[in-house]
Amino acid sequence: MGGYVQYASAETFLPTPDWVIRTEAERLSRLESAIAAGEEQFRRLLVIVAAKDDGQVIVRLNAPLSAGARGTVLLDLEAYLKSAVDSGLTVWVEALGDRNSLRNLRGIEVKA
Repeated sequence: MGGYVQYASAETFLPTPDWVIRTEAERLSRLESAIAAGEEQFRRLLVIVAAKDDGQVIVRLNAPLSAGARGTVLLDLEAYLKSAVDSGLTVWVEALGDRNSLRNLRGIEVKA
C-alpha cells in the first residue's frame, strides 16, 4: 500500500481557461462533437448530461453494464476526452435515485 501514497498527493489537472469561459451549451457541443468523432461504443452506451466549468462531465448510461465493463468504458472515455477536448476533465456517472421498490411503496425516502 505504501507505493501508492505518491499518487494521493499528485497534482490534479485543472480545466483550461478556454473551457471555463464557455457556456455549458458550448461545452456540451464540444463534447458531443468529440464523441461523434470517437469510438462507436461511446455513442452507443453514453449520453452526456452536463459539462461543468470545473471540468466535471456527467454522463448517463444508456444500457446496464457490469461493474468491470462500466469502469473500463468510463476510464476510456475520460482518457479520450482529456486528449481530444481538455486535459482537466473528469467523467462522473449520473447519480441514480433509490430504486428499491419496497421502500418506495412504503413511502420511505432515503436522503444521500
